[in-house]
Amino acid sequence: MRTPSWLVCILLLAACADGAPSLPTTGQALAELDLAALRLLPAASVEAPPSAGPVPAFDRPYLDLAPGASASIGTTRDGYLVGGVPLPTSGPLASRPVSVRRDAVYATPALIRALSRAAERVARRWPGSVLWAGDASARHGGDLPKHASHNSGRDVDLAFYRRAASGALGDIPTMTVVGEDLRAAGGQTFDQARNWELVAALLEDPEVEVQWIFVASHLRQALLAHAREAGARPDLVARAEAVLAQPSDSSPHAEHFHVRVYCGPEERLAGCLDAAPFHAWVHRRDAELTRFVDGLLPFLDRGWSDELQWAVTRLVRMNATIALDRLRRLERDPDPRVAALAKDAADFLSGRRTPEAWARWRAPDGVLED
Repeated sequence: MRTPSWLVCILLLAACADGAPSLPTTGQALAELDLAALRLLPAASVEAPPSAGPVPAFDRPYLDLAPGASASIGTTRDGYLVGGVPLPTSGPLASRPVSVRRDAVYATPALIRALSRAAERVARRWPGSVLWAGDASARHGGDLPKHASHNSGRDVDLAFYRRAASGALGDIPTMTVVGEDLRAAGGQTFDQARNWELVAALLEDPEVEVQWIFVASHLRQALLAHAREAGARPDLVARAEAVLAQPSDSSPHAEHFHVRVYCGPEERLAGCLDAAPFHAWVHRRDAELTRFVDGLLPFLDRGWSDELQWAVTRLVRMNATIALDRLRRLERDPDPRVAALAKDAADFLSGRRTPEAWARWRAPDGVLED
């Protein structure tokens, strides 16, 4: 049985990324590869990539994920979600019924686990607490009505923890505006202690790295004031100051939090794209990314082939500008197919123009988007 060319690419790249002196060129050499190098890569499937489903047609040959794997692909504004999982419907973390009806409760497993841990941490201190989750992403990602982002499983809206007028816990799945006096309709109040505990738990989570928690400025100030009064660690307060922000292109977010996390390490290799800024404490894993790109470059010297198309597509998807010089040289290749593909890729990575098929891979500009 013929090994799929895209799998051959993964195996060859694994050897290259692990520091092998040269690429194997025979079947015997391929069989002797040390597959431990695949620890740096998304798991490769031995089956053909899907021919239908949520993955856009031009991406299907290049999505090197194992069956059942999950990944946020592309940007939060123009990407999609592969293998998303739904938020729970009951317990300390529960989906709002309206979001369940919209089928907008899907996210990456890492984000779901982080939310669950945060909700459970709050519930341990304040038994009976419920973190009501609103819209995350659609089952397969993509555009979600009423949202400019939420496309790729790394965004989720969360209702505030509230107190009833009596002082009792008053968590409800309805998101209503909280005013400057920290009061909402019906006499409810914004629970500073529990909402700060939620923020702290997300910032301290061992699995995800939070980029933004969008919230109205007056609520941001209330949370930071409470954190300082409660004696929170200065470094944790500093992180909260960086991630808590009122968005610049949407509503102030006086009725809910909007949490966004950065791409995970394997997702970055698969084509997940973060927007600036990158907070100082975030692990960008640029060394692994550079190593992965270095393993792709030899495929650019092999003439027109599935492997060359695969390598160029991966470079584009990762916004690998460090490959620009190699791609510019390929623009002079005698094969017009190679030259045209190289020009498209180099123009895209340098920002000169965006071929239509690669529009979703344009790195976002860091606008505070909802």
